[in-house]
Amino acid sequence: MDIKEICRKRCKLLNRINALKRSLSKTDYQAIKYAEGAISEEKYAPIKAQRQAWRDEINNLENQLKELAYESN
Repeated sequence: MDIKEICRKRCKLLNRINALKRSLSKTDYQAIKYAEGAISEEKYAPIKAQRQAWRDEINNLENQLKELAYESN
């Protein structure tokens, strides 16, 4: 993989990570409401599952970034 490809892939990964982090931020209010007991477990469950899926995807993408760093060296 040449340097341009690595840079393109890195940008794509970073853009997706940032989008996922924005999605997490948008649901922080619900997470806080749940933590304070203002939202039931039943109502919060789908939000909680989605947030976990976003975190899992972020972790996967960050691992891909690390792999790219090794490839570029």
